[in-house]
Amino acid sequence: MSQIYIINALFWYYMGRVESSWYLCGDRTTDAMRMAHIRWCLDHGCNTVLLNFENEELMSLFKPKKFMQEWDWDRCNLVMDYILKIRSAGLMVAIALYDGPSSPDGKYHPILDCPDSVHVNFIRIICQILSPYVDLWLLGCETNRYWSSDKVEQAIQIIKQASPLRLVGTHEQGVGKRNGKWVMTRRVPRDADFHGHELSNHPMDGDDRSVADMVAEVKFLVANSGGKPIWIVEHNLNQWGAKGKAQSRAMAKINGVYGVPGP
Repeated sequence: MSQIYIINALFWYYMGRVESSWYLCGDRTTDAMRMAHIRWCLDHGCNTVLLNFENEELMSLFKPKKFMQEWDWDRCNLVMDYILKIRSAGLMVAIALYDGPSSPDGKYHPILDCPDSVHVNFIRIICQILSPYVDLWLLGCETNRYWSSDKVEQAIQIIKQASPLRLVGTHEQGVGKRNGKWVMTRRVPRDADFHGHELSNHPMDGDDRSVADMVAEVKFLVANSGGKPIWIVEHNLNQWGAKGKAQSRAMAKINGVYGVPGP
């Protein structure tokens, strides 16, 4: 079997602009847009659709300001319908539960600042219900921006208990440079099944980095991951351009990398 298990189109083109798959079930999206993403994945050799559920500005499974108090059933039905369409197309489903940091002015705030007991209940409910339909769980998008490593590891354990037959990790930026040398700014969660990595650059600056520099960063991460399989989730907003493709293909050749954006 090929080393590469996950190929995702986090960034893709829709109606002449770059879009992200994170919030395909969020505010200001359409059924046409969601179906277009499935077609994009099938047409461009991708096998995984990556979605996010809880962002204080863009989306929630609950009514505004009502996290774990009042479900938005229209949204929940929309999400379930899309997950079933993804699976019927032969694609895998990856869900990130949270995004952040907290946004006090956000439409759906508060979410992240709720007590830990509320998050435990949310994780258990969602992961138990959706376990038969979800292939990969990520605790959140960029969890390094809002929760400690200890809290991330505790939450990963809760997901595993609620969805024991599925692979669990998170998505973080955990590598940087100090005095010209690569350093770990954040440990890879010790009990994760895989680790979703965002390169140390902002995706908008992806074309400004050389292929060799990205490869060096990822090799450093692999060497310091405790043996965890690495999924390169996010590296270049222009991931379908010549530079973005070259970066993805080079990182895909690194032993220890099991997922990449794009072909």
